[in-house]
Amino acid sequence: MLSWLVERRHRKRTAQNLYGSIVAQTRKPAFYGELGVPDTVEGRFELLVLHVFLVLDGLRGAGAKGEVLAQQLVDIFITDMDTTMRELGVGDMAVAKRMRSLADVFCERLADYREALSESGDKALKQSLREHLQSSASPDDALTGALANYVLGTKQALENLPSERLEAGELKFYDIAA
Repeated sequence: MLSWLVERRHRKRTAQNLYGSIVAQTRKPAFYGELGVPDTVEGRFELLVLHVFLVLDGLRGAGAKGEVLAQQLVDIFITDMDTTMRELGVGDMAVAKRMRSLADVFCERLADYREALSESGDKALKQSLREHLQSSASPDDALTGALANYVLGTKQALENLPSERLEAGELKFYDIAA
């Protein structure tokens, strides 16, 4: 009789597990050393958004269950950003305004990455990664290429992951060192 409640709880727990895996992946030092992502609040945010995008993209292929899970993942991400802002000392009065700005940036990045990955070749993806994840005025092309390879490899790994495993909260990221 209350199976819908059990199912809803299960989906939320699964989305929390997915988000936890994403956060753990974005904390790997290789991103900030070997791949040139700035180790700043902004750099970490951009890397988190990139990974959330990749998982959302993977969930799109998992049908209706994947879409529900994707929405829960976005909700958890937004809640985490709200909590993080408060922990960073943003006052209650400013949180709502900053959250709107953050949501706009998030949506822009999702659209930008989706468009970059829809184009053939990796030129648009590299440009996107350069703009969002590399802070220097003249980013290193080798680092951008390595980051693009990571993104494409992760996208492929998530596409190859059976939807049942993705719906169960399992993720597969591309090896950063590869």
